[in-house]
Amino acid sequence: MTIVYREIRRYTHGDELRWAVAAESLENPDGGAPVTRGVFRHPGICVIVPFLSSDQVLLIRQYRYPVDAEIWEVPAGTLPGREEKDRIIAIESPEDCAGRELEEETGYAARRLSKIGECYAMPGSSDELIHVFRADDLTQGPQRLDPGETIAEVRAFRVREIADMLGRGEIRDAKTLVALFYAGLSVAR
Repeated sequence: MTIVYREIRRYTHGDELRWAVAAESLENPDGGAPVTRGVFRHPGICVIVPFLSSDQVLLIRQYRYPVDAEIWEVPAGTLPGREEKDRIIAIESPEDCAGRELEEETGYAARRLSKIGECYAMPGSSDELIHVFRADDLTQGPQRLDPGETIAEVRAFRVREIADMLGRGEIRDAKTLVALFYAGLSVAR
């Protein structure tokens, strides 16, 4: 489809381009009036399922302003990006981002980091790609939170506890649900 009009607002974190919101009017393929779409341009995120053992996974309890609540999640972070041809592309590898975010948010470093999946967050309105990793053989160090990041707790849960939390609807963060699915955790376990 051909873009006939675009309006873009860019958002940064320090000197990093984090995302852009665009209103794009597209040529209508049936010849009618242009169709306008809101598009959230994003460099992608990395989501990490950190296994302390085969039966223990770390979760973080993080405050999320849009829902005004602390929620249980797996660690995750946005890839830094730059603008190129009306898109925002990542300037860090997903593997490097996953390792960095795991250490920043939990204080743990992984000796083994494996990509286990990827999916689009909301392809109807965003190009954000979620890269999912499994982290194993962890060593604990200091937590290094970003300014403004509020993580109330880092805690290990048994796989059965996570399955129970899923069954009770206590884990409601979509990226965490996707990551746990890719890691093989579910209500049925």
